Amino acid sequence: LFSHNIDVDRVNEMELEKLPGVPKVFEMEEFGAKGFVEQLKKSCLSPVRLLLKKGAKVMFTKNSPEGRFVNGTTGDIMGFDADTNAPLVKIRSGRTILAEPMEWSVEAENKVLARVEQIPLRLAWAITVHKSQGMSLDSAFIDLTQAFEYGQGYVALSRVRTLAGLHLAGWNTQALRVHPDIRLKDKEFRLASASAEETFHKINPNDLDSMHKNFIRACGGKV
Repeated sequence: LFSHNIDVDRVNEMELEKLPGVPKVFEMEEFGAKGFVEQLKKSCLSPVRLLLKKGAKVMFTKNSPEGRFVNGTTGDIMGFDADTNAPLVKIRSGRTILAEPMEWSVEAENKVLARVEQIPLRLAWAITVHKSQGMSLDSAFIDLTQAFEYGQGYVALSRVRTLAGLHLAGWNTQALRVHPDIRLKDKEFRLASASAEETFHKINPNDLDSMHKNFIRACGGKV
């Protein structure tokens, strides 16, 4: 994971180039209002033009409705289906998955305004911290030495499922800095919490016990 696209593209292009053969090209298909299509293309984690080779490191960019994979599942391209040309991805568990095109759409009042279709994959030797949001990664090498936004460090580190899968190259002073507005709100919450605690300490223990039981009953529980 890097903070800048230039580093991500450099690593992915360099690693793909090392693999033998000509890459297979998968172009994104688009339908509907242009403005909404452009919005979808920017938010979609799969690129508009996806280049793949056998042996490429990839990551799924969408959750499978059938539960076969999730956004962030990583694997390797083992080949391409003879009939559909769709990539065959071997994931870390050892299963091989046929990665067929999926849809991203914009809807309003049960009507599809625009949609795009693409193979739900992206090259995964490297990705940006921003693009990793919402993903759960098995492992990651993270470079935060050029972090430039509040919260980038938190987003990056919290993507990895376990500490065993975390490899941190370094960080700068901005990487783990908390936004001033968050610090201010945190102070307000702490003061409100302390005030509430003080108020409850002044309540007669018997009355407090009665309040607890009434709350449980009000929530549908039994004492």
